[in-house]
Amino acid sequence: MNTVINIRTEKSVRDEAKKVFSKMGLSTSAGVNMFLHQVVAMKGLPFTPTIDTRKLVAKWNADVAWTLSHTKGYKDAKDALGDM
Repeated sequence: MNTVINIRTEKSVRDEAKKVFSKMGLSTSAGVNMFLHQVVAMKGLPFTPTIDTRKLVAKWNADVAWTLSHTKGYKDAKDALGDM
């Protein structure tokens, strides 16, 4: 059963989000629905809210460094598919 959720947000935020979703081939409703599904799946927010962006950037950089040092890279899609 579907339901309707009404939220209040700034028009500029809604308009920018709509543009992003559109570029991804999604409606705003589908984008918000994806967010809600992630909240349910993760049993919390699907991101880390913070005012200290330095910590967030440092964690991102550490995650990227780990991934680059522990995974194989590919030149292109053909190279990756050849490894499957």
